[in-house]
Amino acid sequence: MKDRIALVTGGAMGIGKAIAIDMCKEGAKVIIADISKEAGQKTVDEIKKMGGTALFKQINVVDYESLNIAADEISKELGKIDILVVNAGISIKKSFEEIDEALWDKVLDINLKGSFLTVKAFLNHIKESKYGKIVVISSGSALTGTGGGIHYAASKAGQNAMVLNLAKELGPKGINVNAIAPRVIQTDILDHLYPDEQSRKELLNKIPIRKIGQPEDIAYLASFLASDKSKYLHGQIILLDGGRTHQ
Repeated sequence: MKDRIALVTGGAMGIGKAIAIDMCKEGAKVIIADISKEAGQKTVDEIKKMGGTALFKQINVVDYESLNIAADEISKELGKIDILVVNAGISIKKSFEEIDEALWDKVLDINLKGSFLTVKAFLNHIKESKYGKIVVISSGSALTGTGGGIHYAASKAGQNAMVLNLAKELGPKGINVNAIAPRVIQTDILDHLYPDEQSRKELLNKIPIRKIGQPEDIAYLASFLASDKSKYLHGQIILLDGGRTHQ
């Protein structure tokens, strides 16, 4: 990905940060797009210390104006966007009976509507690059119905449907669109859900390879999907779960 320009939403922390760092290692120039200015700039500084090239843009994925402003600024500063990683999202685990309308709207707005608005805002800039890769970070919850509650699973299923539709529309325009659907990745959320040794052991026993995924595992696949090596891979939702779902 030498000299490719990649934008990663939610790139300040966790999975997004891992993706941004790995893409920099592969030669891309990365834009960290996140609502958190402090965390985003910190990640930019880390990448620069590694010898990579990165800059920060503050966005709110449910605010179309903020996305358009960032897109216009990037166009003026860098001229194009080659790769878009749609990663920003939230997970608030609740049972069906605990979820009210406000929480449903919040999760669907950020995870699904935010994905739509992100692609909408940056699509013309990707088309101008004559390269074009869109990678959406979905979730295995969309396939299993478990992991984050009905609101989260519904938002991720919506993302998957969006990817399939975008693949049909954008493929003829030379833009590859794929999704990664992780399960059981080591993040702060996982620590909250499985806080003790016993619960963690029970979780590991459900995973055939007996390993919990790391953010870097998603990053490696995202970098592949954003590279020339995946030019014939299109319209796919790739389950990344250590074999857990279909054992």
